[in-house]
Amino acid sequence: MSDGDGDEINSIGDTVESEQVANIVKQEFLMIADQFDLEHHKQVRGLTATSSSTPTVMTRPEGFYDIAWIKYDKRTTAGGDPDFQYVEYMPTDEFDDLVSGLNVSDTNVGSQTINGLTYNHYNDRQPTYYTFIHGYDSIVFDAYNSTLESNLQASKAKAYGIQRPTLSIADASVPDLPQNLMTLLRNRSRAMYFDLFKDGVTKEIDKRQRNSEVRAQRQRHIAAANRRKLQRRTPDYGRK
Repeated sequence: MSDGDGDEINSIGDTVESEQVANIVKQEFLMIADQFDLEHHKQVRGLTATSSSTPTVMTRPEGFYDIAWIKYDKRTTAGGDPDFQYVEYMPTDEFDDLVSGLNVSDTNVGSQTINGLTYNHYNDRQPTYYTFIHGYDSIVFDAYNSTLESNLQASKAKAYGIQRPTLSIADASVPDLPQNLMTLLRNRSRAMYFDLFKDGVTKEIDKRQRNSEVRAQRQRHIAAANRRKLQRRTPDYGRK
């Protein structure tokens, strides 16, 4: 606002314009977070259990995406030590072939209805495979152990992926970005502010924004190269 000769403010809520600027910063922040799929935002999260009517279905937390792997506690007794092991991702068509081939007349096979479709599953073992349905929101596994639980449990599931960050419009909020992207956020926000509320983006502001974009993309490629080197040294688990 100072660059655009706006009113002097002490808080985001002082003027309508200052609130508009804060909204610009928030939107540009979310766009950068989505564009760069930052390692900075990757974390291990739990999955959400459903119910005994859909015993092998779990859902992902809101804003949690690009799941790289899932582990489940495959202990065989109720009092046993936790035994988290990888559950392998299977493409949806292959998974459907797998569970459709199970015979529901067998005592160790059950079925569940999800959006009008039937999915069979084992009920005497821990899960080995999973897939995504419902636009990636629901995660269906091939099995659960009915002697230990009525359905797959949130306390026994772990997933590794990207958690989309949030930004509250408040004076003390700090965007959750690596330092090298803070310059890009400032320059993008400044450019959008001038474009919407002033006489358009000046050549200097446009130049700074483009330079920030180039630097950010260059560092993104370096980070991606380092990840590829790491992947070659480690086992490959789960969804590509």
